[in-house]
Amino acid sequence: MREMSFTRIQGSGCPRQTSDREDRHMVRNVRLQPSASSDAIKAQVESSLGTPMSSQTIRRHLDEGHLGSRHPLRLLLLTPTHQRLHLEWCCARRNWTAAVWNQVVFSDESRFISAVMTIVCGDPVVNASILPLLYSDTPLLQLVLWYGVSFPTLHGHS
Repeated sequence: MREMSFTRIQGSGCPRQTSDREDRHMVRNVRLQPSASSDAIKAQVESSLGTPMSSQTIRRHLDEGHLGSRHPLRLLLLTPTHQRLHLEWCCARRNWTAAVWNQVVFSDESRFISAVMTIVCGDPVVNASILPLLYSDTPLLQLVLWYGVSFPTLHGHS
């Protein structure tokens, strides 16, 4: 297999429009405002240096300076401890039947007020202002988190 290397041939492409000083100025502006858009940086650089530039040029120069775009995390990564606990939780419930899973209410709430907890035994009678609870023929113990999850403990399952 032949190894290939590429180098820029002198004189090919457009000549560089910014000096090293202007590039350092751009990098300094980005470090002061790391969340600024390329258009905002473009406006700052054009006003301070008096040199017109495109947003693409700004992005390319910042990428060369290892200051590429930042992407916020869409979700938190699980630590090894969280992964282990998640696996243990799943393994403990792997034999649950569909009937048991149908008594679990899942919620996508990001916060729960854990200070307000109610434990109800048997057939719960709940005020209409509280989340409606699932009723079943079997007596069950329900742990209710306000605005959150109704999670039954049925026949020793937890």
